[in-house]
Amino acid sequence: MKKYFPIYIALAFLTILGVGQGMFNLFDLKADATKTEKKIHTHYESLFNSLEVTTTENKKLKFKEVKAPIVILNFWATWCKPCLIEFPSIVKMKEKYDDSKVQVFGINQDDEDQIKSIKKIEKKYKLNFPNIADVNGFILEQYMVSAIPVSIIYHKGKVIQVSNGAKDFSSEEIYEKFDKLLKN
Repeated sequence: MKKYFPIYIALAFLTILGVGQGMFNLFDLKADATKTEKKIHTHYESLFNSLEVTTTENKKLKFKEVKAPIVILNFWATWCKPCLIEFPSIVKMKEKYDDSKVQVFGINQDDEDQIKSIKKIEKKYKLNFPNIADVNGFILEQYMVSAIPVSIIYHKGKVIQVSNGAKDFSSEEIYEKFDKLLKN
């Protein structure tokens, strides 16, 4: 037993060292994820400041020229059930905040009869925000969106949240967050 004691100590030391390194790498992965998220947000902010789009009402607009401090880009399609499910909450939120405070832009991903499909959904859900027909998926591609719905929330041109999946925009949490941002 005594002659193997140094080997046991060495194995214990190496085990502790290996576990420690593993934990360090685990925490470092989170740091890498945060760095990646920051890069994506910077990319989204760059797009926000450079993209020029045309709404379904044939109005040209540049996102950077929108006066509202909070801007939401909501990527959706008529065939996307979660997209349609979140519309009533967006409509309700827009009833609370006028365009001088919060502006929403829907970016539609339909392929066929796009304008007709958008108009039908606008009427059915009483959408109270402008929509953009993303012909050929150009905007979707620029934003690297791989699944919808996705909502990108900007405050004064800076990304504050990216929401993948349906979101309840009429929740107290959102109202509190927006009220706080609008005070600044």
